Amino acid sequence: GQRTIEADPKDVRSLRAAATGLVASLQAYGAALLGDYEGPSGATNNELLELLSALYNGEMRPVRRPADETDIGQMLPYRRTSFGLDAMELRGSAEPDFATVLSLKDYPEATSPGLLDALLRQPFEMVVSESYAPSERTTARERMDLAIRRLKSADEEAMAERADMLAARDALGNGAVGFGDHHLTVLVRADSLPQLDEATAACAAALADTGAIVVREDTNLEPAFWGQFPGNEGYIARRAMISSANMASFGSLHGMALGQAEGNHWGEAVTLLQTTSGTPFFFNFHNGDLGNFTVIGPSGSGKTVVMNFLAAQAQKFSPRTILFDKDRGAEAFVRGIGGRYDRIASGMPTGFNPLALPDTPANRGFLRDWLGVLLEAHGPEELATIAGAVDAAYANDAGLRRLRHFRELLSGAKRPAPGDLADRLSAWISGGEHAWLFDNERDRLDLTQRVLGFDMTALLENPRLRTPTMMYLFHRIEERLDGKPTMILIDEGWKALDDAVFAARIRDWLKTLRKRNALVGFATQSARDALDSRIATALVEQTATMVFMPNARARAEDYCDGFGLTRHELALIRSLPAHSRAFLIRQPDASVVVRLDLSGAPEVLAVLSGRESTVRRLDLLREAVGDNPADWFPALTGHGWPGGATIEDGGAGDVPFRLAAE
Repeated sequence: GQRTIEADPKDVRSLRAAATGLVASLQAYGAALLGDYEGPSGATNNELLELLSALYNGEMRPVRRPADETDIGQMLPYRRTSFGLDAMELRGSAEPDFATVLSLKDYPEATSPGLLDALLRQPFEMVVSESYAPSERTTARERMDLAIRRLKSADEEAMAERADMLAARDALGNGAVGFGDHHLTVLVRADSLPQLDEATAACAAALADTGAIVVREDTNLEPAFWGQFPGNEGYIARRAMISSANMASFGSLHGMALGQAEGNHWGEAVTLLQTTSGTPFFFNFHNGDLGNFTVIGPSGSGKTVVMNFLAAQAQKFSPRTILFDKDRGAEAFVRGIGGRYDRIASGMPTGFNPLALPDTPANRGFLRDWLGVLLEAHGPEELATIAGAVDAAYANDAGLRRLRHFRELLSGAKRPAPGDLADRLSAWISGGEHAWLFDNERDRLDLTQRVLGFDMTALLENPRLRTPTMMYLFHRIEERLDGKPTMILIDEGWKALDDAVFAARIRDWLKTLRKRNALVGFATQSARDALDSRIATALVEQTATMVFMPNARARAEDYCDGFGLTRHELALIRSLPAHSRAFLIRQPDASVVVRLDLSGAPEVLAVLSGRESTVRRLDLLREAVGDNPADWFPALTGHGWPGGATIEDGGAGDVPFRLAAE
């Protein structure tokens, strides 16, 4: 029968105190004791039992907390384990899989932090198990003395080894280090025996590169498997005494960045990406409530695809999405999710009429600032003239609030003079060079739709047109911010906002957006151009996530000095092949290289990539069948509209493209 062992209350208290101390020392890394939690059905699940189940069954599943008297050794297994010569099979209701165990037969001569990094980067499923049992100082010294005597009697010439052991004994004596028994095993899993052999060889090579001697267990396979479980120290077949400094290198407690799957500012993760090691990374824009992000990469690096993909994946939160585009790179994407896309083309009336804004103190204040920028006002006298003209405009009939009628209000009783405010307004009204931009009878800018795109190509290189346009659009956007999730995405955003007006306001503006649950995403081709802009410092400070595309010509003064990357991160950006579909994500608590491979979904890639040929075909198709993406998507991509649904109201409902990575 079973034997029940009662725990000594003193031992339990000591164990709890040690666990509390360990968690406290790792508080900066978010460590927590495994325990109970409430599952989706309301049942109480237990994290520790889930870990034990995963060690045995090879997959993570929720495990309900059983009654205290339950034998968990009988409860947890749901797969049959069979041990062979040098491999084991786990068979259940689904297809079987296979595993083997690697152990350290001999340890490397020296250790350093990150010793196991190469192993952890292998793209295979594995379980790395370690234990370290500290020895009393007296016991450790006795064992070291015995080893020194044996070495001396066995090999009189082994002077260097004896010197190392004597130095270690001295370090133990003065308390610089401690010593204890250590073991390490790596259980490698695969779907077939040939795949298992390949994965095992790669993992063994990664361990051998540290200087260790690695063996694939055969006779000790079953004991090594059971030795992974807590409390099974008796099954450990291979162990060695190492110093606490060596243990720090083996058990450095870091791994691949995982991101955060749940509990983020907007809830669950935006999307799931794959690291170059084959591990999952739960991507989010936010760090706390700060969600601004930047995508930086040269032309052809996949920057547009990444920007549009992240925006598509974020549609699960139904955010208000406003995208300021360049070269129509996001038009197919915006239209594909049921959004409206407007082109601002030079000489074509935009339908913008800022003077038609409702009469509120905020709108009057905005118009004073906006007209001051538009007319390049100088000094308090001109600003006072503009303020008086704005007040007079609101005293008139709403139908007369148009820029061409504003000239008379600026002139007043004064005699016209070359270069005065009224004269400067001439270029913006009637037959003036820029009249198409703001001198429109009615304001047709409609921001009620949830997803909007604006092609800003015609304005990006002309700050005289760009600045007042961006001021007006941002004012209208701010009016609609109500605490619901909002994304403002700006292609070449560093250039779009690079002027004295935004430089003076950018910090306050970003803080306002943050308070109202909005984030800003910037994309740019040139890191140097971004850093040279007048808003660079503020944006770098207020950015939670930076995405760096491959760039063989990346410069240290830009990426390291400007964006704060390490030399290792810069080396990664330089070494990634241009068409690798991989990129670096840098966040306050994570730095990871991930891969976004959409080659298996060419229809999605066609919509997200925004190629010029695709946009031209889209123009022709929309002329023929209309704006509903369900009508033009099949002809554009050669694939049926996902789900067979249509978007009747253009409201950007369910987004098929966000399923591409799943």
